[in-house]
Amino acid sequence: MMAEPVTYRSANVPDVDRIFKLVSAMAQSGLMLRRSKYKIITMLTNFIVAESGTGELAACGALLPLWTDSAEIVSLAVDPRFQGSDIGKTLVQELLERARRLGFEEVITLTYAVEFFSKLGFSIQPKDKFPRKLWRECLECPQLEDCDETAMSFQLTQ
Repeated sequence: MMAEPVTYRSANVPDVDRIFKLVSAMAQSGLMLRRSKYKIITMLTNFIVAESGTGELAACGALLPLWTDSAEIVSLAVDPRFQGSDIGKTLVQELLERARRLGFEEVITLTYAVEFFSKLGFSIQPKDKFPRKLWRECLECPQLEDCDETAMSFQLTQ
């Protein structure tokens, strides 16, 4: 658990390799799905990064619009050295605030970290509630027929 200050900011081009390395390491551990460097580059403006006081990439996550009513948190990854220090929680709150400012009603995520997202106010939902998610990315996923992630959502408006 690190106690040094962390800065949250929009990602930029020099972050691409660091995001790719962190997401790939988390995917290799079975904690999330893999993202190609190409995919990260095409989503770069959607990413927020958490950077330590020494300039290390502590965490990353992206908010992807699905439609006018909903967006999705994807590629949320916290470097193991920074886990347990609320960086992931703060990053999700930053992404939810971005979604709120943009006017989305709901934010979804497909995740293995059910307990983490539950503590932040997300609730488990049936995957078929999110057909636009299927249209956008699931069709490209190698785990399409055997998806073991849990769908969760957070309502920004009542």
